[in-house]
Amino acid sequence: MANIEITESDEVSIANLSQENWDKKLSAAKKEGARIANRLHTRGHAFQVKILAPREVGGNPSIPLAAVKIGLDWRIGAKMEMVESARDMLTKAHMLDSLSPAFPAVLASIIEGKGLYEHGIGEFFLLYGKFEQRFELSKGADTRDKMMELIHGEERYMKQYEERGEKRREPLPYAVRNILSHGNNPNTLDQEGNDLRTSIELLRKWNR
Repeated sequence: MANIEITESDEVSIANLSQENWDKKLSAAKKEGARIANRLHTRGHAFQVKILAPREVGGNPSIPLAAVKIGLDWRIGAKMEMVESARDMLTKAHMLDSLSPAFPAVLASIIEGKGLYEHGIGEFFLLYGKFEQRFELSKGADTRDKMMELIHGEERYMKQYEERGEKRREPLPYAVRNILSHGNNPNTLDQEGNDLRTSIELLRKWNR
């Protein structure tokens, strides 16, 4: 039986503007962005917060969200457009049943201009899932208790977490998971990526 090789290809069109035209386009974007920023500033705003979420959902599911903090400078116009595009992407992902808990957080990080962490958020969730499978953990409280047991009280592996106005110390990977999955809360990861990096190292160790 002969081997049949099937290949696919694609073409993409990218307009290569002259430097003069590009500068004009950028200047117009800066002017519009500055107008929006100045209007919000005169109304007493210090920044804008937008929530990344699908536009529509079905079946009353649990939906991961993420908050985007947008500063009042000329970039706000483009970033607000990115928020709208991100919501369209999340809607399609939900429709395809592929709305990963990490997806909104990744999009939020990109829009805010923070970039992605050195270690992938996707790897964190894979390791987290393997951890729960290994120890047969089906409830969040059970996962938290098991992590507390493995940490042995080492403070460097704990992180302050606030929920409903109550602050408490949680196992670092458990707190990181909640922050990534529920972006619409006051908790954040450090910008250097140490919280995520340390959590991944711990989960790798626990999964051995």
